[in-house]
Amino acid sequence: MALAPGFNWLLIFVASIVAVVLLAACVYVLIHYQHPDDGNQAWVPKIIIVLGLWLAMATVLMFPLDVANRAACSFGVAESACVFTLPMRQLWFAAFITNLVMTFFLIPFTMFFWEADSDYTFFMRIKTAALWTLGMAVVLGLSIGVAYGLAGFVEYPTQELVSGLLPLDQLALLSNRSASDCIKPGEGLPGYNATNKISGGLCDGYGGGYTLKTWTLRVSLPVYVMAIQSVFGWILFLVFAGWGVMAAPIDWIHQYMRRPKAVITKSEFINRARGLAQRAKEIKSMSEMLKRQDRAEGRNRSWRSNFRRLQRELLQLEEDEGALDAVFPQGQDGEVKWVLYQLGFLLLGLMGLVGLAVSLLWLIHIVIYMLPPVPIHPMLNEVFLKLDGVFPLFGVAAFAAFCLYLMVVAIKGNFLLGLNFLVVRLYPMRPGATMTSSFLVNVALVLAMSGAVTQFCASAFASYASNTIIFEIFGNDVLYLKGLRYVYQFNVFLYMMLSVAGLSTLWMVVRGAGGPWKRAKHEDAYRP
Repeated sequence: MALAPGFNWLLIFVASIVAVVLLAACVYVLIHYQHPDDGNQAWVPKIIIVLGLWLAMATVLMFPLDVANRAACSFGVAESACVFTLPMRQLWFAAFITNLVMTFFLIPFTMFFWEADSDYTFFMRIKTAALWTLGMAVVLGLSIGVAYGLAGFVEYPTQELVSGLLPLDQLALLSNRSASDCIKPGEGLPGYNATNKISGGLCDGYGGGYTLKTWTLRVSLPVYVMAIQSVFGWILFLVFAGWGVMAAPIDWIHQYMRRPKAVITKSEFINRARGLAQRAKEIKSMSEMLKRQDRAEGRNRSWRSNFRRLQRELLQLEEDEGALDAVFPQGQDGEVKWVLYQLGFLLLGLMGLVGLAVSLLWLIHIVIYMLPPVPIHPMLNEVFLKLDGVFPLFGVAAFAAFCLYLMVVAIKGNFLLGLNFLVVRLYPMRPGATMTSSFLVNVALVLAMSGAVTQFCASAFASYASNTIIFEIFGNDVLYLKGLRYVYQFNVFLYMMLSVAGLSTLWMVVRGAGGPWKRAKHEDAYRP
């Protein structure tokens, strides 16, 4: 059976392979981070977690797919006649609507159901979760509906040119017409004479006599929903990605430099284990004290401060326990564990060096290409175009890597912010110790940021992705939305993101990657 002419089967094959690999990676993340207590239960939340992670990453990677989709037909097929391209507009709408449903409905419902009182029956849990989710749906629906009704318009700045019509047989009447004269609207009829012309260049788009007008159109509801999602995601993205764009690679390099370089002896292991046991007793005593204080005085400011300290000490105890186990590998495969442990740190160091280079390229690209009204240089756009000249998928692959890197540093920034500003991570992500509720919250955050990452890449790579569907949505519609266009016109989000990046770099230089609560003396779980 012959393939349909012009059909880009290579693109479909690559997209299918990437989707399967991405799904496998999401399953691995779940297995790597999940708590042993949740190992053989909560299957429905786990399916939602995997699907949520997959959707977030797939949304970002749909942009490179959109770029590659431009060449779905051969050069011999006219663009208007190309019916073999993927329906990217429908796919984008489906991705963002599914993202909205999962972020604000499905994940909250799962969390309310999962964290309901253990004494509740199954149907009582469903009822409680449904009521809470319904309340969120009503508030969200009314908010979007009212905003769409009042401000769901795009405002395009245009130049208004005015001219009438003149039959060709009357061209001789224009013999004494100057270059700036125009035909009066409605006057270009039989009987035209020199008095029916107007001057001032109102019909000349290259002159200065035109009138500036604002063209207002109603935007479609799916596009408006995508815009609201991206704004909400931008609030999270500018903080987390702004913090992580420099802090993430610095932290990876810092972890490599402070890696354990030798195993400890059994006696040293016992001594340090006793120290951990003593700290565990102190934490238990503190928790008992907090219980008594709660019953006697309530949860006042002092109680909340002590509770945050308790949570912080508990997290540090768990981290030190893991570090101690790592430097004293036990069992028959102890040497193998130690080698893998060292390889992990080498990988972190490599990630730090590569990430530092990519982060610097991103910051330079923002300053040179995105902030000026007229870009100084195309920067990464030119790199991707040259890579496409070598092989069509090289540029798309590099483009995907740069977009996906933003999501990685945003997630890392989320973890670092919770650690660095003493904001206790109510939902921490730790390998082998992440509960289902923690997973759900972090997946919701990643889903919320995916739309902002997509819009950011659409602006950053406008030259490379100028003919894509997502650029048409964000570049031609969202950027001109009533009330929001000034935020994008004056690059408010970008300046805030760069400010956060500057603060994070300064913080890392002054305080170090270990965070502000670096202990004066570490557990010394490993020696250099």
